[in-house]
Amino acid sequence: MSRTISLRQAILLACALAAAGQVGAQSFAPAYFNQFQSNSAMDMVSRLPGFVFEGGNPGRGTAGNVLINGKRPTSKTEPLSDVLGRIPVAAVERIDVINGGSSGIDMQGYPTVANVLLKPMDLVAASTTVSSFVMPDGSLQPTLDGNYSLKRGDKNINVTVGWRRSPDTGQGHGSRTTQYADVTPTAEVAINGAGISENKSVKLNYGQDVLDGQLTLSGAVNPWSYQSQIHFDGAAPALNINDNGGRTVEQGLAYTRDLARGASMDLKLLHRASENGNDWGYATGGGTAHSLTTNTASEQVVAGQLIWQAHDGVVIRGGIEHSVNANDTSNTYQANAQSVVTPGVGARIQESRIEGQLSSAWQVDSSLNAEAGVRIEHSSMSTSANQQDGKAYVYPKPRLRLSLSPSQALQLRLRLEREVSQFNFYDNAGYFGMADKTLRADTPDLVPAKTWLCEGALEYRFWERGAAMLSYTQAHISDVIDRMPIRTASAIVDTAGNIGDANTDSVTGMLNLPTDSWAVPQGLLKLSTTWRSSSVTDPATQATRRLSGEQPLAWRVEFSQDLPAQRANWGFSVDNGWSNDNWQVAERDTSSGSNWARAFVNFRPASNMMLTLELNNLASRTISYDRTHYAGNDRLASVDFTEHNITRTQPYAMLRLRTDW
Repeated sequence: MSRTISLRQAILLACALAAAGQVGAQSFAPAYFNQFQSNSAMDMVSRLPGFVFEGGNPGRGTAGNVLINGKRPTSKTEPLSDVLGRIPVAAVERIDVINGGSSGIDMQGYPTVANVLLKPMDLVAASTTVSSFVMPDGSLQPTLDGNYSLKRGDKNINVTVGWRRSPDTGQGHGSRTTQYADVTPTAEVAINGAGISENKSVKLNYGQDVLDGQLTLSGAVNPWSYQSQIHFDGAAPALNINDNGGRTVEQGLAYTRDLARGASMDLKLLHRASENGNDWGYATGGGTAHSLTTNTASEQVVAGQLIWQAHDGVVIRGGIEHSVNANDTSNTYQANAQSVVTPGVGARIQESRIEGQLSSAWQVDSSLNAEAGVRIEHSSMSTSANQQDGKAYVYPKPRLRLSLSPSQALQLRLRLEREVSQFNFYDNAGYFGMADKTLRADTPDLVPAKTWLCEGALEYRFWERGAAMLSYTQAHISDVIDRMPIRTASAIVDTAGNIGDANTDSVTGMLNLPTDSWAVPQGLLKLSTTWRSSSVTDPATQATRRLSGEQPLAWRVEFSQDLPAQRANWGFSVDNGWSNDNWQVAERDTSSGSNWARAFVNFRPASNMMLTLELNNLASRTISYDRTHYAGNDRLASVDFTEHNITRTQPYAMLRLRTDW
């Protein structure tokens, strides 16, 4: 790691150690949320002062920043927001907001975590949600969701069913302009696209006490489909057709039990399988090209963790997790009806990962909370039935977190951590699936990216709901994964690979500002922004550039106001969309989307009903995709052609009625 990084880490540590104060958890009883007319635990979490909800990515094993009774949900197919959305307000005893760590709580890398504590009471609850997209042409796309929960003594059961149809709001009317470097005339094409997805889901959760512990069983089935058509109207009219479909099935088991002398254990078993297919066609006057891609994936996880409250203020945590992920991709391509069907790039990739962890959290005194630990990951990769491509790696992942508060209102946080990325199976399929294995004979094996990061944050709370936060993060990434060239005497091949090291910096600011003093009672203005910068050496040109997919600046403005007398609340939000670049061996691609604006009104016609009207995409987002292609598939050469794609999307409304029974 560079001397600059070490110096900045030292400065951040010195700043943190200069403070002293009080740290702990803030508790919010259900009565606090009465003013917001909340329906569910998710509504309550979204109203926590200064708290920003993070759902994580269950499919990639990334946890969110909300716990339920101190635990994270087992499922890897269900979003955290959906889990919280089906917990009725009547079942919540309180919500604790934990800043910087607390006894027995694994922060999972988040500086702040919310813990939803449920009441130990019998409960019967049910809800139905009926909603529909309303498009500008008057068409409707309905959605139905139902949830039933029953708790009797130590037993509880929850059943959720859903059917959803939604339009592809990223499609619309647009154009494509292609300009060539030679004498070829500029090509103009009008584009008109539409798509629709359909999802069905059935989810079951059952829990009861077993052997002085709590056993939870879960299962889910989620079939889905997506169809789209894009018309290209130009000198050579064409039609692009996509017909995708598949399903995901998941079964899970979790067991928790308190042991003697302040110890407890958590056990988890999980199996998930998915299969999907993509049928693609491209029809022109000269015939129809056709591609068929199939993919099957599976994941098995076995994990155990022991937590020991050694004494007041000290928690020791140890555990082990073994996961096996497999992904099998194959595809075929046919140029036209008369052509021979040819196989494309495909491979079966399997990753086996064992991770052990040992950590300790200390409440050093009333002002300082610290957590230190290390995870050791052993990861092995194999392809198909041939183990010759199999590789194994061991990565230590230490971490240190400090949290200090000079006062109840001010908190400083420091985080030093090493992270190791998970493999992207599509990158691996492209790398290991090359038909000519000699192309990568002199290329180092693909390995995960490793990141050392240092983060310092300052948070200040004021008034009842006001909060301001400023954080700075610097990271050094080794073995960055991106597109890279493999050069031979006759060709340049574009593949995924490790392209070297990178440095990144980011600054994030957040302000929650109550507007009561501005003659707008019970209003809240939220401002957030993130600035990012990075540098990496491009493998094709050896020039310095940003990381692929990085957005330099993001901002968002939100406002909401509660109107208890009218049994309503309303609000709006605006963001700056996105803009990022991606580099391939033969081209540079730029993707951008303009501002997104949304407004909503919630009205409660009865105590058990909530009617919502959302107006989305009020700014009619414009999506652009630009390509700059280089001659000879080499970005060291001159520009071959440029392509500008623009799509203008339409506003739409969402009407939703939730009824609690």
